Amino acid sequence: MHATVDTAQEWIDALLASAGRAIDPATATQTLAEYGGTHMQLALRGLEPKTTDPYLAGWRLRVVPALGHLQLNVITNGGVDRAVYAWIADGEGRSTVKNSLAVLVRVMDQAVRDGLIAANPARSKGWQRQHQLAEDELDDPRSLALRDWAALQELSHALVAGSFDQ
Repeated sequence: MHATVDTAQEWIDALLASAGRAIDPATATQTLAEYGGTHMQLALRGLEPKTTDPYLAGWRLRVVPALGHLQLNVITNGGVDRAVYAWIADGEGRSTVKNSLAVLVRVMDQAVRDGLIAANPARSKGWQRQHQLAEDELDDPRSLALRDWAALQELSHALVAGSFDQ
């Protein structure tokens, strides 16, 4: 179902274009989770077994819950960035984020090779800097401190008022 006739026609045109390239409509409208489940072995070809285990864990624990419900053609750079930043906010380590993003990149690269999408939106940039900022906040707790005495008083009054009847 589409909001306008024009968007519906765009969807039909995209399916017809895919069919013209011998892509089954069911394949063209797969979710990321479905596509990854079907094509994971191909996407991970050439990797050492010791690498595939953390990649598959990242896929199962982070990528699929964050983006797996979306069709391949609607995943955007911004959506991938938001997923990566959410993983960082959840406190995931640098290698965990890297492995999760790497498997997503490989699956999306395979979708590009299969002609399902034109470009890989998973090539996220800047996440390492965001991760470094999160680590810096953990290493320097003063960066999270209240700014001044007035802020401390405001917080204490709010806490007392909120717990007065308890």
